[in-house]
Amino acid sequence: MPLTYDGTDGLFTRLGKLIKMMDAIRTHQANLKTLFADVQSTYSSTDRYFIDQLSGNLEMRIEETGGILFDVRAAAEKTLVEMCFAIAATSTTNAMREKTVQDALVWLIREMDADTETVKGVTVSKSGLSVGASNNGNGTFVYLFDAPNVLLASTSDWPNIRTELIEARCVQDAQDGSISRGSEIFQIRGQPSYGNLDYRFPAGSGTMLSIASLSASVDGGSRGNNCLTNSDFEDATSNVPDSWTVSSGTAGTDFLTETTAANVYRGSQSIKLAATGATMKIRQQLGSGTGSLGRIAPDRPYVIAFAAKKAAGATGVVRVSVQDASGNIIDSGNFYNSQNLSAIGTSFGIYSATLRSPRIIPTEIYVVLETTTAIATAECYIDEIIIAEMIPIASGGQALAIIAGSSDWNVDDNARYSFTNGGGGAFVAAFDRLFDMYRRGLSLPQNYAAGETIDDALTS
Repeated sequence: MPLTYDGTDGLFTRLGKLIKMMDAIRTHQANLKTLFADVQSTYSSTDRYFIDQLSGNLEMRIEETGGILFDVRAAAEKTLVEMCFAIAATSTTNAMREKTVQDALVWLIREMDADTETVKGVTVSKSGLSVGASNNGNGTFVYLFDAPNVLLASTSDWPNIRTELIEARCVQDAQDGSISRGSEIFQIRGQPSYGNLDYRFPAGSGTMLSIASLSASVDGGSRGNNCLTNSDFEDATSNVPDSWTVSSGTAGTDFLTETTAANVYRGSQSIKLAATGATMKIRQQLGSGTGSLGRIAPDRPYVIAFAAKKAAGATGVVRVSVQDASGNIIDSGNFYNSQNLSAIGTSFGIYSATLRSPRIIPTEIYVVLETTTAIATAECYIDEIIIAEMIPIASGGQALAIIAGSSDWNVDDNARYSFTNGGGGAFVAAFDRLFDMYRRGLSLPQNYAAGETIDDALTS
């Protein structure tokens, strides 16, 4: 027997009425603040003490008014769990192990995917990067807010990311010798958060975590660190970087070890790609003692970054990718960072791509640096290749990474992004309030082209 989504006895019809009731209570709570402000405006500073009891108790009374929201949530949870469990018990394709909200949500998402049922989608945007005027470090900050491939394939962005400012501030640098250069510690701060049933919800994420910046001097790192070895190219033999092997091109002709300081981003060496008109390719096996012990984890947020500069007039395309043993880029050809030299400057810059790893990782994989269009007219230089898993601020929130620049970060260096949740998806927002989707890392299947099958009007 299939799940009834809307109409008579429909799950979303019932939840929609509960959501309508919840929203009415929340609106009333917010209106009490407005009503009090109107009252307060009629009193002067000298006689405002007349309303001290009202003003002093207002927040408490607003919270008391919202007490019924807990009963609404309990009703929504029981409706969700009991209706899903009743259908799951007869299903031969989608099992639900026990009567919990988590199991019911996962079951519902899978059932909706199978039945091509969607709710109105929500998109998220971010501002440009704003950096501290007195920063010493000149690296960069990258974020990703795509949802996972597993379970949530129909969801583009995490839909419950908060509208807020997120700041990264360096709290420990390498000057005291306790940490390595390029691995400075940053504290990540979001804005204040409120409980899901609070009338001010949703506000900020309340994020407070610490992460280390990324540099290629860290070899074969664990989660949150560079997974490559010698991707700063500091060690080389006969123009071939150690732990890398040549697939095409000639070492010493098409690519060379470069030591001129102006052509090195960090450390003392980089790779020079010469303008020979021939393509080149070098690669490093992951999960291998002869390459790097680092690995790519499935269905995780990743950054692929490298530093590059060109001589004036240089043309060509440089690509860093992860490939299988047959030379196919993993994730159906999507796991790469490709840069046309037309977009690269004559001074070093960091060029990054954020992406999710695929659900299935081949047993044998390689990180490949290559020119997909041969370098011509003039040379270019590549340094500091980094592939690292990014750190999420919440299970259903954005992931971030901080990349070291040519100048090290110092304490109090800082940068910030502003994120904006486009809103508009009534069921998306209400499910987060009722079932804490943001922290569970879950999302209902969404439609972004005004063709959802479950109408938000059910909540009004």
